[in-house]
Amino acid sequence: MSLIKCAIALLILNGLLSSVGQAFSISRTQSLSFGSISATSGGTVSVGSNGTRSATGGTVLISSSGGTASNFSVTCDSNTTYAISLPSNGTVTLTSGGNTMAVNNFVSSPSGSGACSTAPTNLSVGATLTVGTNQAAGSYSGSYSVTVISN
Repeated sequence: MSLIKCAIALLILNGLLSSVGQAFSISRTQSLSFGSISATSGGTVSVGSNGTRSATGGTVLISSSGGTASNFSVTCDSNTTYAISLPSNGTVTLTSGGNTMAVNNFVSSPSGSGACSTAPTNLSVGATLTVGTNQAAGSYSGSYSVTVISN
């Protein structure tokens, strides 16, 4: 068994948000993290946009270091809607030295689009990490971009 720590943060995979269009205020309040895992063979670790963490295959979740969805606070004019663009599959990789793991199937809540009100709106992002057979132990990190465009 190898112990693997996976954090995906805003330029250590927390999600780099860019906004286009009307004035937006976007701030990261929590980073996406897959937490610590132990891998006896290949599998996946998923963190839903609600922060729920699950594993498949020979991947075991270490409860003392749970995963978290990435959360952002979005503020814009009341009744303004926005579109959310997440990374495509095959474009995000976590690395630790020369070792890599793919991150795919990004999800968000709200999904696809959102609307602002008078209070800040929460945007949460999750994804699925693919753990290879004989994945090397280490602390893995990476980055991804989320684009928010006002409608």
